[in-house]
Amino acid sequence: MQHLQESGQVEYKYSFQKEVIETIVAFANTKGGKIYIGISDNRKIVGIQVSAETIQNYINQIKQSTNPSVIPDIEIIEEEGKNILEISVQEYPIKPVSYKGRFYKRRQNSNHLMTPVEIADAHIK
Repeated sequence: MQHLQESGQVEYKYSFQKEVIETIVAFANTKGGKIYIGISDNRKIVGIQVSAETIQNYINQIKQSTNPSVIPDIEIIEEEGKNILEISVQEYPIKPVSYKGRFYKRRQNSNHLMTPVEIADAHIK
């Protein structure tokens, strides 16, 4: 895990929050990617308390706040004796995907709002 840099397809998050869903949408609108929750920006493993119910809640939150609905794969991985979540997002076949009406795409290691022209181009494709 420590060898992975944040990039166009890898993101680290300390905890599950709205930025995670923004990243899921950005990945879905570009080439897909993986989000690791329980890792700080400086790649220190902090871990996360997680259960099957927690994962189901996250999936429901993601599904309900994305349009079209995105359902990522979420796995618990043990690293250095701590649990972290790996959220895998595929590039979505129907684009663009939005989070609460906002469209994001991935550029290098950050999310950017899509311009109206980019949104229209994605609809056309």
